[in-house]
Amino acid sequence: MDQVGLFFFTSGKSYKFCAGTVVPSQGKNLVATAAHCFDGSARVTNAVFVPGHREREPRPAGLFPVDAAKIHMTAAYSAPGGDHAAADSDLAFAPTTPRADGKNLEDAVGAIPVAFNAGYEHNAVQVVSPAPKQNPSECNTATRKFTTAGTEGWSGGTYLQGDCGGKSPSTSGAPFLLQTNDRPVLAGVVGGWKTGGDEPGTVYSSYFGDDAKRLYEKASAGEPQATPSPSTSPAPKPSSDPSKQPPAPSKSAEARLSAAAELDAFWTPERMGLAKPVAEQEAREAQIPPEARKKFSGLALTSPSKEFEGLKEVGTFYWANNDQYRFCAGTVVPSPGKNLVATAAHCFDNNDKAQKLVFVPKHSATNPRPYGAFPVENYYMDPSYALPGGDKAQTDLDFAFLQTGPRSDGRKVEDVVGAIPLALNAGFDHPDTQAIGYPYLVGDDKYKPNQNPLTCSTPLKKFTTASSGGWTGGTFAEVNCKGYVSGTSGGPFLIKQGNGRALAGVTGGWQTGGHSPDTSYSSYFGDEVKRVYDAAVAGRQPGPRSVLPPGETWKHAKGIASGYFTVDGDNIDEDRMDMFVMWTDGEVSLYRGANAQNGNFDKEFRIMGPNATWRDYAVEITAGNFTGDEGSDIIVRWTDGEVSLYPSVDENGFHGEIQIQAPNDDWRNYARQFTTGRFTPNGRQDDLVVTWKDGEVSLYTDVSERGMGTESQVLAPNETWKYASEIGSGDYTGNDNWDLIIRWSDGELTNYQDFNGNLANSKENTLNGPDETWKHAVIVSGGDYSENPWADDTIVRWTDGELTLYSDGNESSLGQEKRLVAPAP
Repeated sequence: MDQVGLFFFTSGKSYKFCAGTVVPSQGKNLVATAAHCFDGSARVTNAVFVPGHREREPRPAGLFPVDAAKIHMTAAYSAPGGDHAAADSDLAFAPTTPRADGKNLEDAVGAIPVAFNAGYEHNAVQVVSPAPKQNPSECNTATRKFTTAGTEGWSGGTYLQGDCGGKSPSTSGAPFLLQTNDRPVLAGVVGGWKTGGDEPGTVYSSYFGDDAKRLYEKASAGEPQATPSPSTSPAPKPSSDPSKQPPAPSKSAEARLSAAAELDAFWTPERMGLAKPVAEQEAREAQIPPEARKKFSGLALTSPSKEFEGLKEVGTFYWANNDQYRFCAGTVVPSPGKNLVATAAHCFDNNDKAQKLVFVPKHSATNPRPYGAFPVENYYMDPSYALPGGDKAQTDLDFAFLQTGPRSDGRKVEDVVGAIPLALNAGFDHPDTQAIGYPYLVGDDKYKPNQNPLTCSTPLKKFTTASSGGWTGGTFAEVNCKGYVSGTSGGPFLIKQGNGRALAGVTGGWQTGGHSPDTSYSSYFGDEVKRVYDAAVAGRQPGPRSVLPPGETWKHAKGIASGYFTVDGDNIDEDRMDMFVMWTDGEVSLYRGANAQNGNFDKEFRIMGPNATWRDYAVEITAGNFTGDEGSDIIVRWTDGEVSLYPSVDENGFHGEIQIQAPNDDWRNYARQFTTGRFTPNGRQDDLVVTWKDGEVSLYTDVSERGMGTESQVLAPNETWKYASEIGSGDYTGNDNWDLIIRWSDGELTNYQDFNGNLANSKENTLNGPDETWKHAVIVSGGDYSENPWADDTIVRWTDGELTLYSDGNESSLGQEKRLVAPAP
């Protein structure tokens, strides 16, 4: 979790650490932690915050300097003895300054919202405790209300309490994370009562109530630390005028960057490894009995493994290769043909020329072939993994499905042994996971091909790493079981699902499963697994993976516009629209539309890299045919109220900028949303509908490079349209005029059919009533993304990063739903 990390600082002659969590703020620079970490009892120097710190990547996103004198906490807590007298106020917010390259903390790693007055009783809370040069320890617990009258000098009060089962003490400042609308929110930090607790496994937090909210609002409203505010020093937008260049950094900014570089050099991984907990945490841990006070580490506790008779759905592949016999594990999964076995792709890539290949369910030492042998007839894996070097370059695609033929009596494998269902997009939090493998170690009689399988019950965890040693980094599933050496490749990670088990991974992925006998990995079982599985079910080789980035990236999509940007030839009816995306870091991307077989989008073009102008000042985008050529143009609304037209945008980028409206107060202060459609008789998508904060709705017809066209009022200011949260448009009902799509704040979705500037003439179609799910649709963009030539399809981006395509909509429905990108795990 990149937003959770460690503070490192010098206190006296010692190096110290505390945990913290990045939270949203106006300056994009704020970290929540425990006040007792920085209460003034000792002088603090060389303070930095390191988000995402872990064993193999001690500084994955760099270091962000902290001025300890500017940390926000209550006056009562910062007073001498405040940790005892004001224990219920053990919360602080630490502002950071940019890292050495000038990037703000929140821009680098994102932020986790704060949950105030969320109550005490929660069934699923995650306490994430990082520690120096180790992977974070995670505890999943229920929380409750703990009230005490006070004792031993500690003031009484009411606290949030969790129980981590005595497994490990938690780092001061570590977050209590709730899941709200499928995303984490911060409801507490380890601290408060006895600065976090002095009993094995019991952790506390001061309650995040109104006082905490006031403290946060004060800290959040602090001065931005990096780029100047648009209201005081607006940066120039992209222009053909070479004299319009962004201002040079001020001396104060240069000084901050220099200080950041110095701290970056000071806090080496070796120094981080020498850091100790703050005095309060050391005192708390000293009260815990030695047998329970195990230092938690990223070298996660290893679960014991044991031999067992096996599962009938799990077995081994055997094959001949260069006069040697080899094997890998596999698991029968359900399929219409009753013939598919899931395994690791690296077992059967181009390095393995398998001959005489068979699958043997429930192989064991005493009964090597209890259900016979099933010949393998075909392999299905991502084509990029099968290329030379694919095992290192495509570590997240290390899975395959092998199609078996009937055994000698004609029976199919699933009819004989059954199947274990796939668990797709199931996340990483599975405390009781069964890992099965058939280890083989040359020269060790304990490990030989003709033997019983090993089983191990262990937590499944999330493991994220950067690229190293030629291996492409990413996020993987991890289990820790003793003795899972060579030969366990392809073995299943089975999680609980309903009354049984489901397949959430196979040993492989990072370093084809890991180079430690006690730690194993798997590529994450998400949409890419489903893509390959669906191809295997259909009996065809899978096409290439989607060019669309994962859900975590799509959380940062700031705007989407649909248009014909990569037009091929003169017949636009044969083209599909492309997706133009504006990201929160200012980057602009273009995804070329394609058929469904190629994932609906087949190529990504980078129109502009990350930049401060688009990041800070571009508010909203829309696409249309404003200049009259075959391709589409982009309109951008800026924070100062200016509106710009970028004509004939294509895969080669922008081709000039035209100001069609100068900066003005009305558009700066009151414009809320806009969309483009064909709402007038000229046959072009060049009419702009704008909603305003007071509920007014306006139509600008025939917008072009000459200006904003003709304005008319659709609706006078009113209360109802203040609740129009998202607005889009498309040709859903098949007539000359396009329709408006409105997503209301309560989740209701409405289609205004054949809109012509007068809502009274437009039939109002309710596509769905108030709906909790649709409250989380943050971008709605209509376009032409399917086989027919009409703009009756809709792209929706959700708060959790999921991207959905609805095809062939009409007056009663958005159409057939297809998930393009899975939610961020």
